[in-house]
Amino acid sequence: MSDRIVFTRGVPPPEAFPTDELGECFDAAIRNDTNVVLQYGQQPGYAPLREELAKEYGVSETEILVGNGSLQLQDLVSAHLVGPGMAVYTEQPSYDRAITTFRRRGARVTGIPLEDDGISVERLEAAVEREVPAFVYLVPDFQNPAGATLSLEKRQRIVELANRYGFRVIEDIPYRKLRYRGEDLPLLRDIDPSPVITMSSFSKLLSPGIRVGFMIAPADLVSAVTRLGEDTYLSPVLPTQAAVAEYLRRDWLTPNIERLKDLYRPRWETMTEAVRRELPDAHAFIPDGGFFVSIMLPEDANTENLIGRAKDVDLVLTPGAAFFADPDDGESVPGDRFVRLPFCAVTPEQIDEGVRRLTSVL
Repeated sequence: MSDRIVFTRGVPPPEAFPTDELGECFDAAIRNDTNVVLQYGQQPGYAPLREELAKEYGVSETEILVGNGSLQLQDLVSAHLVGPGMAVYTEQPSYDRAITTFRRRGARVTGIPLEDDGISVERLEAAVEREVPAFVYLVPDFQNPAGATLSLEKRQRIVELANRYGFRVIEDIPYRKLRYRGEDLPLLRDIDPSPVITMSSFSKLLSPGIRVGFMIAPADLVSAVTRLGEDTYLSPVLPTQAAVAEYLRRDWLTPNIERLKDLYRPRWETMTEAVRRELPDAHAFIPDGGFFVSIMLPEDANTENLIGRAKDVDLVLTPGAAFFADPDDGESVPGDRFVRLPFCAVTPEQIDEGVRRLTSVL
C-alpha cells in the first residue's frame, strides 16, 4: 500500500504555525488584561484588536466586527440581509461552505461563470437585471476553490454595478496576503467602500484553530450584525482575539507572512509545474498566490466515480460538484470535471506523486 496523499482541505501544515510566538501572546493577553479577556462582553470583538484593524484598513472602529472565524460572520450577515427566496450570486465555482451557509438562510444561490480574470461581469449584469440580489459573494484574490484573481477592470465594474442597482458585495479575502508573484490589486472597498462588506480571518496567516475572523462594513450594518451575534453566542472568544491583538502589536505578522511565503512558494511552483506537465489538456487556473491550483478536465476525461477510483490509488480528493451553485443559464454544471488541488499542506514530493496518481485514473 502506498502512502496516502490528501488533496482535500485548504489547511496550513503544522510547521506553518508560529507556536512559540502565539504562546507568548496568549500568556501576555491573559495576564495583562485578565478582567476583560476572561470575562463576558465586548460583543463587536476585543477593542484593541478592532483598533489595530481599523488602523490597517483606514476605517473607524465602529465599522469593524470581530467574530469566531469569517464563516460565522458570513452566516450572521446572511441572517440579517437574506429573506426567504431572495437571490444571492456567487462565482461559479465558489467556496462550498459559503454556498451552504447562504442556502441555509433561505437564499437561492446562483453561480455566475468564473473566467481566468474572475467572475463574468456580463453574465453578472444580466443576472442582476433579471433580479437584484441580497448580495454578491466574491473571493477576489486567489479564489477558493479555483485560484482565479479578479482583474482591476472587473473590480471597478462590479462596484459600479452594485451602486447602480443597490446591492451589496461581500469580498472575502483570507488568502490576499499570501501572494507569491505580481502586485496587489486594490480591494473593492478601496474603489468605493459604500456597497462593500470586506471579510477576512487569521486562519491562513496564524492558525485556523484560534477562530478569529473580522468584517469591515458600514457602522449601521456592523451594529445590526453585532446584535445578532450577541443573541447567538452571547460573547466572542476574547482570549484568542486578545492574543491576535498582542501579535499585531508586536509587529510579528509581516515577518510571519514572509516565512509562510517561503514555505508555500516551492509547493505552489511544484503544483503549477506538475499540472502543466501531467494534465496539458485540462484547463488550469494557476493562481499568483493563496492555497489552490484547480483544473477543469476535458469533456472526454474519465470522471465516472473519480473520487472512489482516486481512493483506490491512495489519493483523496474533494468532490467537485460541492463548489457549484445553481447555474445562471439552467444548463447542467460540470462539477464532476472540476478538481481543486490544495498545495500548502503537502510536500513537493507528495504533490508530484499525487498529480501522477490523478493522471493515472483519468
